[in-house]
Amino acid sequence: MRGSPRWLSRALTGLLLITGAVVVPAGTARAQTCSTTLPHPDGYGITCVSVDRHLQDNGSELRDITMTSTAIFQASGGTPAIDPLARPITVRIYLPKDYDPARSTRYRSLYLLNGGGDNYDEWTTKTDLVSLVEQARAYDGIVVMPTGGMTGWYSDWVGRTDGYFAPKWETYHIAQLIPWIDANFNTIANRSGRGLAGLSMGGFGTLKYAAAHPDVFSVIGAFSPGIDLRGMPAQRTISDSMWASGAAIMPLTDWGAFRVNKYEGGILVLDQDKQRRYRLETLFGPYTSTVFNGKTVDDWPSANPAELVTQGKYAPYSGRFGLYAGGCKALPGAPGNPELADGHHPAPDECAYNSAAHDDALTVDESILGSYASDFDKTLTSLGVNHRYCYGTGGHDWNSWPDDLVDFLQYAYGTAPAHCPNA
Repeated sequence: MRGSPRWLSRALTGLLLITGAVVVPAGTARAQTCSTTLPHPDGYGITCVSVDRHLQDNGSELRDITMTSTAIFQASGGTPAIDPLARPITVRIYLPKDYDPARSTRYRSLYLLNGGGDNYDEWTTKTDLVSLVEQARAYDGIVVMPTGGMTGWYSDWVGRTDGYFAPKWETYHIAQLIPWIDANFNTIANRSGRGLAGLSMGGFGTLKYAAAHPDVFSVIGAFSPGIDLRGMPAQRTISDSMWASGAAIMPLTDWGAFRVNKYEGGILVLDQDKQRRYRLETLFGPYTSTVFNGKTVDDWPSANPAELVTQGKYAPYSGRFGLYAGGCKALPGAPGNPELADGHHPAPDECAYNSAAHDDALTVDESILGSYASDFDKTLTSLGVNHRYCYGTGGHDWNSWPDDLVDFLQYAYGTAPAHCPNA
């Protein structure tokens, strides 16, 4: 098995890790007990551990709540190699200026899912969420930034790690965290008030959760999302991630128990095709065979947004669905004055998107994700699902995603800009 620092760096870069400037939350942190800050700190499988409040210069607040969950981790297939299983995880919550827990009009909520190799704090350490919300002006609700695992892929794992435990991320986010948030904050406790968005792996999670839970969310935004599990670059990226960090919540000094590997007779399997299939089955369950781009490939249709869209799973979000991706080779029109990038047109030929041309790639990049997004857009359009589709020349990095979020907030909660960002 390849294990050099260079290999690990390549694997994680294929997931997400292109960072920007670090932004430290403003104000002095105020540590408070759970019982004095929250009306119902324990419940729905969640136990509150601590609360830290970061007051912002504009009167808003970032509140960090550390908790444990019965869904992360669970014993699976043997005696777990870690003890205790109930590892602390953190949720960062943005509360708007003058947030009032007793206000008669309840607040909307937006759940932001982290990308691969990252954590709950990415929108406040790699960009400035507080300024972005202020810039958008259209959104006056709370923003919930949960831990999603470095490479948990927003799934209740069917298999296990080498250390005999497995996370249940979907159970934690949907069945535990959302009702817990509604019990402790003055939110609209139904789908009409809830939005969901994420980038990269979190974009995949957004599309996966949205398809499975149309009764929970009414607004969705996907930034550079993973879309098609049938593509070999996507499968290789996911497989690499399961070796690189597996079920880890944060960077570790000893990855062994958290990784996912296939063994036969106690010996590590060296065949990378076998490892790839085993690792994806650990996440999504048994594979099925299908033909994709003229080749017979493995597929997981119940978890694959590219398959779910053909089943009409995104129709409930018509008119409140933002899809964003870069990797466009060139834009028609004068610089700064794109002809078609208004959120309503398919990507032009100049983008050179071609989802069939990337099967030899080792891992995904933004041009591949852009190609999948272009196909996804065409399918949505053919099914009559009204949505905002923004393509551009941006990369898989924090130079693009902050503008995507601002555009999404304006589109979903106010008035859509005339032209897409990053175009």
